Amino acid sequence: MAATPEQIQEVLALRDRKVGPKQIARKLGLRPAEVNNIIHTQLSANPEKHSQPKKPLKLKECLIDAQGFDRFFGSQIIRKDRKGLFQVMVSRVDGQHCLVSTFLIDAWCLGVKNVIGPRKVKTIDYPLMREKAYAQTMQDSYRTISLAQAQSVVFGAVDYAKRLGLDPHADFERAQVNLGPRMDDLTRHEFGKNGKPYYFGSPYDDTDDILAKLRATVGEGKFDYTIGMDLGMGTVL
Repeated sequence: MAATPEQIQEVLALRDRKVGPKQIARKLGLRPAEVNNIIHTQLSANPEKHSQPKKPLKLKECLIDAQGFDRFFGSQIIRKDRKGLFQVMVSRVDGQHCLVSTFLIDAWCLGVKNVIGPRKVKTIDYPLMREKAYAQTMQDSYRTISLAQAQSVVFGAVDYAKRLGLDPHADFERAQVNLGPRMDDLTRHEFGKNGKPYYFGSPYDDTDDILAKLRATVGEGKFDYTIGMDLGMGTVL
C-alpha cells in the first residue's frame, strides 16, 4: 500500500528534525525502504525546498577602521565623520585557512560601494594580509567589533542606500556569507552627511544613473554631490 499524503508529510517533517529513516519507519509503521523512497522522491522533485542550509564557519574576528569605529560606535562627544568611506572585514576559520570578506562602506550615499571575497587566506598569512588591508586602503588602524556590530554597519548601509534606490555592489550577495543570517534588533545608525545624502563620484560609477535615482527618490536640491575633484558640493567637472 502506498504511503498516504499525511504520512509523506510526516516523513519529511521528521527528516527535517534529523530523525533517521529506521526510526521514522518504526514511528509511522512503514518499511525503511518506503521511507527512503519517499525522501529520495521528494528531494529529487524539490531539491531547494528540502536542502539543509549550511551553517556558517566558525567566526574568527570582525574589524572596522578606527575612524569607522568612532563614526558608528563612539560616544556623541568623540563621534567623528571626517570621511564617508569605511572598511569592515569579517573573517571565519576554514580548516588551515581563513575565509575573509571585506566591505567598503560609503556611509554618505552608496551603502556597500565595493566588496572583496570571500577569499581564502592561509592562517599563517592572515595577520600580514589584515595589516596590509587597512594600511593600504584606509591609511588607518583598525578596531575589533562584534558580529552584531559588523552586521549593523553593513546591513544598515545596504538599507539606507536601497531607500535611495541604490543597490549594493554586484558581488555583495556572495561576500555576505561571512556575515551569517541577519540578526534581529541590530543597532540603527545614521547615514548620510549633515542629514542628507552626499554622493562623491568616482571614475568607476555610473554617475548619471546614480544622480537620476537620487533625484527620483530624494528630490532635486535635497542631496549634495561632488563629481570630479573635491571642489565643493554640487560641483560637476
